[in-house]
Amino acid sequence: MTVRVALLSMALAASLAARAASAGDCPGGPAPNHAVVHGPVLEIPDASSLCVAQGPSPSTWIRVRLARPSGTYPLLMAAAFGKNAVCNVGADGRGVCDIEGRSLDAELRRPETIAASLAWR
Repeated sequence: MTVRVALLSMALAASLAARAASAGDCPGGPAPNHAVVHGPVLEIPDASSLCVAQGPSPSTWIRVRLARPSGTYPLLMAAAFGKNAVCNVGADGRGVCDIEGRSLDAELRRPETIAASLAWR
């Protein structure tokens, strides 16, 4: 029973991610200034921003523009996609994020992340 629920959850997440990917942006719009945005990263529109889900509907996904862009789309995908993020958005509308308890900057430098990004298509 638990395996079935897990598989259904993964299928739903993949379906939602595919719908957001076709839109090319986060349907919920940009993150407000001076906010903390947290949730799973379900879309990465480009190498400098993340879509963080605030609920199950793609209309609740918030775009967080990164204060320090990752450099490449595959690297950001390997570091953040499908993982939980906590992003502190500043007055300039740009965020500094932790991915599963580790700073995004540190995650981007991990050898495992770099290796995974090279395999990303």
